[in-house]
Amino acid sequence: MNIWLVKEAKIVKTYNGDDGIFEVCWNKEGNKVLACFGNKKLCVFDIQL
Repeated sequence: MNIWLVKEAKIVKTYNGDDGIFEVCWNKEGNKVLACFGNKKLCVFDIQL
């Protein structure tokens, strides 16, 4: 999973997971993201830039 700065077309962070990601959800503040992986694991990532 890559976190992008869209205006600059630049990847700022990369996170690796198992079995591919099939869903991603952001929190209201925009500083955390939940990723659902194909192996039935959930991970919450802190994406403070």
